Amino acid sequence: MRINIAYFGNLLNQKEIVFQQPVRIYPSAREVLFLDGIDLRDTIHSYILLLEIEDFIVVLRKSTANLTDVLQHNFDLVSHGDLLSTFNDDEVEFQKLALRNMTVSDKAIRTRSFEAVDLKGMVSVHSAGKSIPYFLRVRQGNTLRTITTTTGRIVESAERKGIDAIAIWAKQQVDNLIARRGRKDFLDAFASPVDLKDVLASTKPNAILIEVSSLLERIEQDDPFLYIRRHHRLQKLSLNRKNILLRAMERVLEIDAQGKILGDFRNSKIKTNKKTITFSVRLLKKIIIKENGNEVILQNYLIKHGLYSVTFNNPKYIYFRGSCFEDKSGKSEIDQLMTMLIPKNELIRVTSEKGTVTAASTSFDLTSIFNVVEELHNTDDYILCDDLGDEWADHICFNIASSSICFIHSKHGDESTSASKLHDVVGQGLKNLGNMFFSRKYFTDKKRRMLTQKYNSSRIVRLRKGLPASLNSDVDRILTP
Repeated sequence: MRINIAYFGNLLNQKEIVFQQPVRIYPSAREVLFLDGIDLRDTIHSYILLLEIEDFIVVLRKSTANLTDVLQHNFDLVSHGDLLSTFNDDEVEFQKLALRNMTVSDKAIRTRSFEAVDLKGMVSVHSAGKSIPYFLRVRQGNTLRTITTTTGRIVESAERKGIDAIAIWAKQQVDNLIARRGRKDFLDAFASPVDLKDVLASTKPNAILIEVSSLLERIEQDDPFLYIRRHHRLQKLSLNRKNILLRAMERVLEIDAQGKILGDFRNSKIKTNKKTITFSVRLLKKIIIKENGNEVILQNYLIKHGLYSVTFNNPKYIYFRGSCFEDKSGKSEIDQLMTMLIPKNELIRVTSEKGTVTAASTSFDLTSIFNVVEELHNTDDYILCDDLGDEWADHICFNIASSSICFIHSKHGDESTSASKLHDVVGQGLKNLGNMFFSRKYFTDKKRRMLTQKYNSSRIVRLRKGLPASLNSDVDRILTP
């Protein structure tokens, strides 16, 4: 059925949306599993709606069989990079991020998940190029959206809408995909997708790992049992046999130069083409799993959902959830480091770290870094000089309005591109990193010692700005969540 929606004009630049709208709504019955020996079915209503807009097919469905294999066979799925190009990093708040590390080692953390009001600036980009972002939740204005890059799925929180509003939304997503105008200052630090055919031209697969944890999460939501066919009937695997199978699947399996999978699974091999890597394991062809009440061979289920990872002789690459990714941590870390370095014109006049300090000094020399630091932070409520002795930093600054605490480390020397010079100041910061999470009592004891001493036998007071009497209560305000 073809529909011309002329009254969409006010929302979509006075243009009509022309789209195909095949839809099917039907009842489906699911087996009730918690009552043994009683044949009960849970009847629910399912639907599938297809919108054909320009060169895209938008699929909306509920409680239907997985269509990934059908779509992959007949269409090109929206790529990882295209999905992430539908928004600008600086226009959204990253509220949740799930990452898959580019490793299959059983000695490494494989997945990580972060959640905050906005993860930009909070998630370390150190070695981020070795991590693949496969799930994101972002807020753009009042719109909350989740993106699953491994399935090409976009979900947006909204009120229930009719077909007209759904078509508007789908057209907006298509327009974003076509425009590819998203800037990725944050996401560019992570692993990037590459063409599998280019990777296979230079290196070969060397290991495969089945994502058993992801498999268990999926089957627990549908049917937690595994089956085997005997005498034309399905029999449940006993818990013991199921655990033996899962433990065998959890192991990293090496791949030889001919594509043969070594280890517990006999007569097994991988299959490669320009777009995909799949596998053939005789044992997994005998195991049956149920998906939405339908019987599916376990091997086909794993391939359809991409529940496996393949590494290569070149460790820069990994095949994950149907796509190939490249570790780009080297260049991305340099770029991210450069964004952290903010030049300050006030440093042009600096000739020393703290200048000449005498018994009569009441402040630091105008040409010292210490003096420049105190100028740059003159809008903070408190400035403490903690240099020498049991120091946490050269200066500690408190700002009540922004609820922030700054630890400042100062170094002076000749201009240099030496990595060791950079490490001098970075190393000092790392050495004192643990002090950033101080307790109220720990700070109170430190403050008492600081306020009773002058700086290095001079007349320079340690509390460079702020009222001593209110320091404790103001620090409490900052530390209180």
